[in-house]
Amino acid sequence: MCYRNGYGCCSCSQEDSKNKKCEKENYKGMTHQDFQEAVKVLGAICDMLEDEEDICEEEPILMIAVTPGKPPILITEDEAEEFLPCFGEDDVIEEAPDVELVMSYDRRLLFTVGDQKYLDGPALIYDLDDEGDVMPVTAEDIFRVQQMLKRRTMMVTEEGEKMPVISLN
Repeated sequence: MCYRNGYGCCSCSQEDSKNKKCEKENYKGMTHQDFQEAVKVLGAICDMLEDEEDICEEEPILMIAVTPGKPPILITEDEAEEFLPCFGEDDVIEEAPDVELVMSYDRRLLFTVGDQKYLDGPALIYDLDDEGDVMPVTAEDIFRVQQMLKRRTMMVTEEGEKMPVISLN
């Protein structure tokens, strides 16, 4: 949004800004759409914290749940097995591309074409400490994952139908 006082100013006309047609960079290199996605994620974090009975007791460990073609969502570590049933048992854990986090997914949902690996199902992206324990993701991690997904999500055609996948290398 463009403000008259110069803060948050972008090179769009005020009419474009009012009609939400302004997609140029307007806040620290973020487009309006990037900013809206970040606001949604922060809203989800706030909602999750409000739902906790006693948030002072223990901070929930948040993970980023991704599905090709859909926006990422935040889940707690307790919800990981519901999102990815093989989590912690038969999942593949490797470094997530372009971000300094790990990615966990079901090996049956990975396919290769030549040397290129594609994931066509859900995955969890999270952080680990030096002992291998899961740590909560940060707002910066969430933004980097959003950007990575934008760059790496593509459409492939299988049996005449297009489907979104995430390129892993």
